[in-house]
Amino acid sequence: MSVTADRSKVQRKSQRIEARVTEDDARVIARAATLLNASVSSFVVEAALEKAETVVARADRTIMPAAQFDEMIAALDDPTPVPALVDLIDRPRRITHR
Repeated sequence: MSVTADRSKVQRKSQRIEARVTEDDARVIARAATLLNASVSSFVVEAALEKAETVVARADRTIMPAAQFDEMIAALDDPTPVPALVDLIDRPRRITHR
């Protein structure tokens, strides 16, 4: 069972989302929903949630190759001052928080 199916059983659906599509897009979506034995609405919601969860996960994580990660950690651990950063830190702030 999908995550969406689990959610829909637990929570009452009270929000509505509408979208305009071309006839061709509607036909393809309806065909895909039929092939999965799902309603168009549930097919679209499932697809949108899957994409949304991917986007949110990418925003919450930084993914990089292991070698690049090791270089980054080594750079953070290096106590050698970087003149350009020291200059930036020493500049007066244009915006201050109270």
